[in-house]
Amino acid sequence: MERRSVTLKARKKIRRNEESGIALLLSIFVLLLVCVVGIAMMAASGTETSLSGNYRSSTAVYYAALSGLEDGRGRLLPRNPDYFGTAVLPSPLPLGHVIYIRNPLPGDAASTIDPTNLGNPATFPDTEYQNEFPLQNPPSNVQYVASATTITSPANTPNPPYKWVRINALTENALQIDVNYTSGGTTFNKTQLVYFDGSNLTRSVTPNQALGVTALAALPDGSQKLLQYVVGPVTLQVPIAAALTLAGPGTVGNVISFNPPSSAASYHINGKDQQGNGGLACPSQPDLPAIGVYDYNDWNSVTGSLSNPPPRAADYSGAGIEPPSVSPSPYVHPSNSTVDMTDPVQLENFVVTVQNSADTVLTGPVTDANLPSGVSISNPSYPNNPMTVVVNGDLTLNSFTGYGLLLVTGRLFFSSDSGWKGIVLVIGQGIMIETGTTDTGEFDGAVFVANTFGGGGGGGGGGGGGGPGVLGPAYYIVSNPSGRGIYYDSCWISASLKPYSYKILAFHEIPYP
Repeated sequence: MERRSVTLKARKKIRRNEESGIALLLSIFVLLLVCVVGIAMMAASGTETSLSGNYRSSTAVYYAALSGLEDGRGRLLPRNPDYFGTAVLPSPLPLGHVIYIRNPLPGDAASTIDPTNLGNPATFPDTEYQNEFPLQNPPSNVQYVASATTITSPANTPNPPYKWVRINALTENALQIDVNYTSGGTTFNKTQLVYFDGSNLTRSVTPNQALGVTALAALPDGSQKLLQYVVGPVTLQVPIAAALTLAGPGTVGNVISFNPPSSAASYHINGKDQQGNGGLACPSQPDLPAIGVYDYNDWNSVTGSLSNPPPRAADYSGAGIEPPSVSPSPYVHPSNSTVDMTDPVQLENFVVTVQNSADTVLTGPVTDANLPSGVSISNPSYPNNPMTVVVNGDLTLNSFTGYGLLLVTGRLFFSSDSGWKGIVLVIGQGIMIETGTTDTGEFDGAVFVANTFGGGGGGGGGGGGGGPGVLGPAYYIVSNPSGRGIYYDSCWISASLKPYSYKILAFHEIPYP
């Protein structure tokens, strides 16, 4: 019995020896598992950090390039304080004439950014230009300008780190689009300029040229982004129907008032295109009537005022039956115009549009002394930078001639030695009155007068209206000696309708380098 007990004890001891170390192995396995999980989590965290960093860098460089595009687009507008100017940005912009805005970091020399140095990657070369313009590579005329203040940054921080912005004319080859659909979409013209007609790109010559705006941004971490806009100018499309247009309801007993001078030999209203009389040149446009009205009742009123003898009907010449040249529309609303000139509600909305795009807005009553100096033909910039001026109220011109687009919502008083080159819109009270002193003043372009108040216009003599939403009678009153009159001039009209915005027509992200 004793021997058997010893044997059992020995077997238990052997069994315990065989099981020793299991806890250690389990501990090592658990530790290994924890290490693997930890390493996996660290790897995932590193990947997440890397992705987050890449996304942050990609987003930053994207918006830096986008800010460059907006800087360039904004400086195309004449009312922008950092406008390029006509010396840098001629119209039309020819092929090979390229404007670069360079934006070096603080402390960098401008030479660190040289888009035309294609052999040195450190100068951020513009490799895209040679793809767009193989026949004009390198550009024949490069204009370098400094970065502008159109992008505002917080205090003590630099502007967004775009490196350069390029402004240039466009061709079909640059766009890789058969704009005029003349070659079946397989061959792109490399030499003809591309224009914007307000709706589509075209190779037909129009006043509005489409432009390319390209921006390169680069961050210190090496991220780079090349973006491009195709932009077209948006202008006020004002339908011009006559040298002088008088809008009114045309109802019996409620017609416009047209009071011309009775015997002034110098006074004329002429609808034949003068083609830039006094400083401009452009292709001739079809002649217009001297005076335009919308209704036969108004036509009878005007022609009755021009019965001969005095005033002399032959002095009111232009398209149509003469003398005198007075056209009763049916008014046809042009498809691409900003406003229906027969609709008082649209006219009032149009006033707001002009005001929002104006260079200067004044509250009347004011005189020419209150107008900005740049609007006078005596300004050194004449005739290259016409302005848009809005007067909310009455305006009086005394021995003054301006140029551009003038909008008056009250009454426009002008001495007979005053005038304007461009478009004069008297929309609101619809009253235009001349006060005679001499006979030297002249209006070149077109004049439009409309009473959108639906009544007598707040002065100028009688006449009722049809209430809100209905045109009231317009008033045009001229006494002797009256000045030289109004002459239709398509060049001055076109010049005064300058862009108030550049519409983004296309957006491209281009691989770089």
